[in-house]
Amino acid sequence: MSRQDEESGRSRAGPEPIYTSGLMLLLLRLGKRWFAMDVRAIEEVALKGPVTRVPMAPSHILGVIALRGRLIPVVGLENMIGGAGMLPSEDSATLPRLLIVREGGYEMAVVVEEIHGMIEHGEAVGERPEDTPEFVREEFEWRGHPVWLLDAHTLVAAVARLAGIHWEDVVQ
Repeated sequence: MSRQDEESGRSRAGPEPIYTSGLMLLLLRLGKRWFAMDVRAIEEVALKGPVTRVPMAPSHILGVIALRGRLIPVVGLENMIGGAGMLPSEDSATLPRLLIVREGGYEMAVVVEEIHGMIEHGEAVGERPEDTPEFVREEFEWRGHPVWLLDAHTLVAAVARLAGIHWEDVVQ
């Protein structure tokens, strides 16, 4: 029991918590590439959701999902980093997992194939690789895999900008 707990009369079961200055990241995979995102930007993970295409939408917007009464745009990271899209040409599809990300007043779902779990990561351990999208903050190694750390604010801003949305209107 800590001195402060003794003085306040509280008792605590178990060991004292260990506090560190690292970020808690969620590790995710899309194709052969690994990504990570600060867990504070993640609203939830939706398992397998039907995605409906939106006619004339930009290539990085794969469609929309209805989640608890809200329509949420579905973003394909692979389209934003120069890869091929995941959705078939039909009007709708079911994707493996959707990571719901919220930034300011904007909410979006990012398609991922696998979610590994959370890891702790020190601030600015790796470097930002050259020729990467602006929303990649840095690259670091995890179990022999290069991982791109995504900056949620910059990612949402890039998605909004590519869709023709004025980002300044979103963050107010």
